[in-house]
Amino acid sequence: MSENSVTIEVPDLCYCYEFSPLRTSRTPSNPGRRFFGCEVPKENGGCGYFRWIDPKPSIYVHQYPEVSSLMIRCKDGENLCDRLKQKLKDVEQETDTLCVKLKDTEEKLIALRQKLKKVKLEREYAKLKLNGLVPLLLIDLIVNWFFNMV
Repeated sequence: MSENSVTIEVPDLCYCYEFSPLRTSRTPSNPGRRFFGCEVPKENGGCGYFRWIDPKPSIYVHQYPEVSSLMIRCKDGENLCDRLKQKLKDVEQETDTLCVKLKDTEEKLIALRQKLKKVKLEREYAKLKLNGLVPLLLIDLIVNWFFNMV
């Protein structure tokens, strides 16, 4: 093994006493360089633990220019992956929003259908009432006419 290679057997524990995930730097000054860091960002209450695993890239860049080119390509690929992951998150969030809107719309549709059913029943009742009233009025007119004739 060369002096620059690193064997990682056990992940570090951060000051929060949690396993620190192995990450890869995507910064221009340290492209592709691996490190352990607290999983929770410092601004969200994380402990800020940080430790480089790989040596500085400048060692490789001066001795092996092709490594620098590969690191840049790797960085570009990771950035593309990050953009695709963000697009996926955006699409999932939009899907969730549309599902909520669909549920609300379905609830409104059910309420409107119930209201329509109620209006139809009221209309039918009014028709029945009117249909029962007309024959009674006719009978009343006939009876009055008959008694007025006699």
